[in-house]
Amino acid sequence: MVLSALAASAVCAAGAASVARAADHSEEQRLLELRDTVINLIRALVDKGVITREQAEKMIADAKQKAETEVAANVAKEKAQEEADKGAVRVPYVPQIVKDEISKEVAAEIKPELKGEVAAQLSPAGVRSVLPDWLQRLTWTGDVRMRGEADNYDRNNAQFSYLNFNAVNAAGGIVAAGPNAYLNTTEDVDRLRVRVRFGFDADLGDGWTSGMRIATGYGNPIFATTNQTLGTYGQEYQIGIDQGWIRWSGTPSDRQVLSFTGGRFANPFVSTNMVWYNDLTFEGVAGNYRFNLSSDAAHRHDIVATLGAFPLTYETPSSTDKWLLGGQLGIDLRSSSDSRLQFAAAYYDYVHTVGMRNPANTTIFNYTAPAFVQKGNTMFDIANSTNPNVNLFALAADYRLVDLLLIGDWHALPNYTVSMTAEAVRNVGFNSSQIQARTGTYVAPRTSGYEADVGFGSSVFGPPHSWRAWAGYRYLQRDAVLDAFNDEDFHYGGTDAKGYLVTVDYSFNRRIWTRLRYLSASAINGPPLLVDVLMLDLNAQF
Repeated sequence: MVLSALAASAVCAAGAASVARAADHSEEQRLLELRDTVINLIRALVDKGVITREQAEKMIADAKQKAETEVAANVAKEKAQEEADKGAVRVPYVPQIVKDEISKEVAAEIKPELKGEVAAQLSPAGVRSVLPDWLQRLTWTGDVRMRGEADNYDRNNAQFSYLNFNAVNAAGGIVAAGPNAYLNTTEDVDRLRVRVRFGFDADLGDGWTSGMRIATGYGNPIFATTNQTLGTYGQEYQIGIDQGWIRWSGTPSDRQVLSFTGGRFANPFVSTNMVWYNDLTFEGVAGNYRFNLSSDAAHRHDIVATLGAFPLTYETPSSTDKWLLGGQLGIDLRSSSDSRLQFAAAYYDYVHTVGMRNPANTTIFNYTAPAFVQKGNTMFDIANSTNPNVNLFALAADYRLVDLLLIGDWHALPNYTVSMTAEAVRNVGFNSSQIQARTGTYVAPRTSGYEADVGFGSSVFGPPHSWRAWAGYRYLQRDAVLDAFNDEDFHYGGTDAKGYLVTVDYSFNRRIWTRLRYLSASAINGPPLLVDVLMLDLNAQF
């Protein structure tokens, strides 16, 4: 076997050398000598009787046949390569400095129109155009907020003076609620919290759009916070449907825009935290209309009207359902320098939210108790039970709010803006005589609230190192607004609070920014309660 392989190799090499067009003569001579040497070795083995002559002749014949086959294959391969090389361009090595010069010359000769076409294809819109139709119609949104929060209570605060009405009503009485019957007023609380939101808006054509968003946090029948407190031993966070809506906007023009929205959606009113918590979503239907008094579409002078109807709870019969009805009329003025002035007047009417005392030892009017409150509003016990340990608390007053709001942004310098906000609210539904008839106790009207703040910062917030800061003062009496829906941070939620607010924002880039807030508030008429809240947020948007 070894001799056969050696013979085949020698014969093949000699054959290949005979057909190689550029073979060196000395190399060819060496291969021929190798062939003759192997053949002579085989014949010597025959003479010594190691192998027979027939075996030797067969071995040499097989080697020649194998060599001829391999030579023919090599010849065919060379011919195929020659055909492939016809017309080929041989590119010599080009130094990098020459390549750079060629690139500059070619770039200078490309028409701007062609550059624009290529850029359009590589832009987000160009890439988007090759996606499936259903993906092209979706706009994704999302954000993550990490918060460090410190709630500091003054050591002179009154203890066991602020009932936790939610816990008491859920337990059936103050005694049954036990340690949870009263709100914390003296123990500081430090915690880390996170908020995660993710959703999309979909363009459905012909003026129709729809959207959905999920968010972390926990909820209750009419109010939800999207904050999730860390420290769950690795348990999964609660996730819920935060928004889900359908909107029709018709065909907007330069002069007017009309839209209707139904479902669960963002606050449709121009507002501040004093009346509506900034994370609050509204359930129901709302319509918005804008009309531009100016012929300049870039610097609009709009009249804005918003109407909405929002069910709070459904009851039986439906005539006792709880509703929020709201309307707002305002102006929105924009100048050529991008300064802006907004003024809005709103009226909010809460229907069937006032409590009704039960007939003795019955529960017929239990449904009038609120599903959720924070603290501050005037409450009374509607249980009317002969068992002194049974309690159920409800709102004592009607709430019909008149709210006036002024927001201004003035571009005082090319890169900086001065901002200001002023708001006043009054509950015109409060009636001391009606409250006395319900509760048997006279309650003085404390129904007004106001807030004012001023700020300064970058005209455009978002670019790296842009910033803004503002400070303000808030004064909100006990029954000025319904405490279930307003700011949950100032005075740690609710009404009957006055104090200061300071906020500083700083942007690392357009998707990452941080906020530092300090809120210091004390009770106006209630038992002593001073709460300082410090929050540091890191926000990521995508």
